Amino acid sequence: MKKLVIAAAAVLSLSAFAADLSVDQVRDYSVAKDGIRVGTQVVGVSVAATHIGDEYNRVSVGKDFELTKLGPVALSAGGAAVYQKTQVAGVDNGFGLTVGAKATYAVTKSVDAVVGTEKFYGQNRISGFNGNTGMIGVSVKF
Repeated sequence: MKKLVIAAAAVLSLSAFAADLSVDQVRDYSVAKDGIRVGTQVVGVSVAATHIGDEYNRVSVGKDFELTKLGPVALSAGGAAVYQKTQVAGVDNGFGLTVGAKATYAVTKSVDAVVGTEKFYGQNRISGFNGNTGMIGVSVKF
C-alpha cells in the first residue's frame, strides 16, 4: 500500500507541470537521410528521441536558452548530451554532444512552429555521424 501511495504522489506531482510536446521532421546532412524527432520539456530541461531510418536512434538531454525576440519570433541556442544507438552494421554505439540554434514562431497560444539546426560531435567510434542536422516541426503546450 505504501508503494501505491508513493507512486500516486509521484504521478500527481508530475501532472502539476505543464506538458510541452514537440514533433519535428529532421534531415541529417551527414548521412543524407530524413527522420523524426519527438521531444518534451521537463522542469526546463529538453528531452528528445530522434530516429533516422536505418542509420541510428539518438536520445538527448539538454537545455535551450532564449537569446532574443524579433517581433513574434523567439531565437534560442542550446546544447545537449546524446547517446546514439547505431543501426549500421560494424559501427559501435556511443555518446556525443550537440549544439544548435532554433527559431520559434507562436501560431496560437498553445501551438508553436519551430525551425532549427544543430551540429553533432560524437566519440571517435561514431565520428562518421558528425555533422549538421536541420529540423522543422510543431510544438504543442497543454
